Amino acid sequence: MNRRTLLSALLLAPGCAALPAWARDPRIYAVVVGDSIAEGEIQRKGRLNVQGQFVPDYPSNPGQLSYELARYSGVFHFNHGIGGQMSAQVRARWRRDVLAEEYDPGDGRGARTLPAGTRPSLAYLHVGINDVAVGMVPLQTLQDNFTYFAQTTAKLGIPLVVDNVGAYLGMTPPMIELTRAFNDWLLQELPRQYPHVRVVDYLYWSSGGTNDFLKLAPGMFADGVHPNVAGYTAFAGYIHETLKLPAGAAVRY
Repeated sequence: MNRRTLLSALLLAPGCAALPAWARDPRIYAVVVGDSIAEGEIQRKGRLNVQGQFVPDYPSNPGQLSYELARYSGVFHFNHGIGGQMSAQVRARWRRDVLAEEYDPGDGRGARTLPAGTRPSLAYLHVGINDVAVGMVPLQTLQDNFTYFAQTTAKLGIPLVVDNVGAYLGMTPPMIELTRAFNDWLLQELPRQYPHVRVVDYLYWSSGGTNDFLKLAPGMFADGVHPNVAGYTAFAGYIHETLKLPAGAAVRY
């Protein structure tokens, strides 16, 4: 499928019907990438993970960040979330799924998921909870992966928005210690080193404004970690209200 056909199929899909006509410019798009929360689980699926397969024209729907952020910005957002992934797995596919390179990471989804000859106008990254809850990945490894995300987008002039790690009812004291150290680094150090990076305080939103890792915002979650449809919609509203992007960014929420 060539660039024009791919974008035409996606931009005319039902999930894009709310976008104004001027937003259907194939030269301007964004990518939401990461884990199940980037994807919209447990009630929604993304185009890279339809029964584990890449379905290029699979549309985003209300209650997914890719859909809700497109509505706020008027810019199409590709949904490149894959449930269950850690930051190392996102890093392995980053060149293909964010930098728009022809590159096969060996995950069965091929070498191209974004139109050839383009690059996104913004990347929105949500990943990290599985590093903590499943892998207890060392802090240095998390920092190395997120530094890679920042370095590669900086090189191409792509603004990068990153969510910190939020509340989860299964958090143990060691998980909380690791997450707090990572979030502190993410909020304080990464944007200082890379001025194109913006951090959204997902912990604050997901905990209902308490910053308690073991408390979830009332009525906003489908289980102990994933927002429900209303939650994703509300979180997109929080992004709209709080996120200040770099001057000159082509995408605004």
